[in-house]
Amino acid sequence: MAGSNFPLPSRQAGFTLIETLLAITLLSGVAIGLFYFFTNAMMHTSYNQGRTVAVNVARGVAVYFEKNADFSRLKEYMEDHQTPFLELTKDDCGNESLAALFFPGESSQLHTVCEAQFAPKINNVRYEASVYLVRYDKEAWDAFTSSSEFASLPAPLQARIRAETEKAAESNAGGYMTKLYTTVRWGERTNETAWVEGVITDETIR
Repeated sequence: MAGSNFPLPSRQAGFTLIETLLAITLLSGVAIGLFYFFTNAMMHTSYNQGRTVAVNVARGVAVYFEKNADFSRLKEYMEDHQTPFLELTKDDCGNESLAALFFPGESSQLHTVCEAQFAPKINNVRYEASVYLVRYDKEAWDAFTSSSEFASLPAPLQARIRAETEKAAESNAGGYMTKLYTTVRWGERTNETAWVEGVITDETIR
């Protein structure tokens, strides 16, 4: 039989469409994985930076209150207003009688100094501080732990305060000591809140 005049086509070396699509799919999976990895790393770094600053702000506010608050005047204020605890935020900077308790000698710049403590702006991020002052006795502790202010606190801080309930209940320190908790929030998420604790004591017992 005579040979055909039509040569058979030979297979060219290269990728088929299916192989190309499979490679693209695999590369896309790797790229997405790397994207999520670096995104999470950046978010974690940002969170740690924010928390570090927030803790330092909280410590600064707590130290300021411990140093400048007059226990006798604070006790008198709480008795006059019949409240066993106080929550202070930047909104209270407009309350001159209250702000004057903690920022003595700043009458000409009271509002400015107050807001600098409660709402500092650092690295273009606004940090919002809240201060909770609780008389150190059973009545005050029970009132605070059943309040809406307490319910708004971060869960770890709530647990820390509850752990001290028995100690506060057995103490007669309310006449010379007020417990101080400072929280600082720097974002919208619940875990973007740092806190520290301290005390304001009667100078006469030091």
